[in-house]
Amino acid sequence: MGGTFDPVHNAHLMLAEQAYRQYGLDEIWMLPNGNPPHKRNTRQAGMEHRMHMLQLAIQDIPYLKLCDVEQSGAVYHYTYETLQQLNRAYPDTTFYFIMGADSLFEFDGWKEPGIISRECILLAAVRDDHPGEELKARIRVLEARYGARIYLLDTPRMDIASEEIRRLLADGKDVSGMVPAAVAAYMGRHHLYGTDTQQSDSQRRIRG
Repeated sequence: MGGTFDPVHNAHLMLAEQAYRQYGLDEIWMLPNGNPPHKRNTRQAGMEHRMHMLQLAIQDIPYLKLCDVEQSGAVYHYTYETLQQLNRAYPDTTFYFIMGADSLFEFDGWKEPGIISRECILLAAVRDDHPGEELKARIRVLEARYGARIYLLDTPRMDIASEEIRRLLADGKDVSGMVPAAVAAYMGRHHLYGTDTQQSDSQRRIRG
């Protein structure tokens, strides 16, 4: 399950739990994107902070693991390259890639969608953005075009977004109901997303 996790929040954890239970997966690997090309110039917290927050969020959930293969921020990370790397490292593992169903309508624009389709099974989290028949038609197109294996993931809707959390924190608002308690404490301790977040990562001391 990839994402910038900037910051990780309760909806991320709910989605991971749903995939784990609905498809009987062995583990969910939370994959923070080091430098995703589709989110240039939008990142707020450095990779070390985001990884620390993920570790805190999943520390008491045994089936959630932190995957750090994209931790380098020096280059752009493409999904197809990450999946190839993981399949080479774990040849006896079947990988599922969790994504929002809305991303299926943008999939043609991803880098190497054919390779992605060969390297994993796509789990598309169903939201209310697209009618059921439209989504099913789109899945048929992608299956025919790329040989993709796409399954739908039923998820209760939780209107939580990292962008909204960052905005609330910048305004001095409470977000304790939107993120795990340990993550809220970490953000407060390191003054993340507040008025001083424009300082460089080298100026911040990470104490864990």
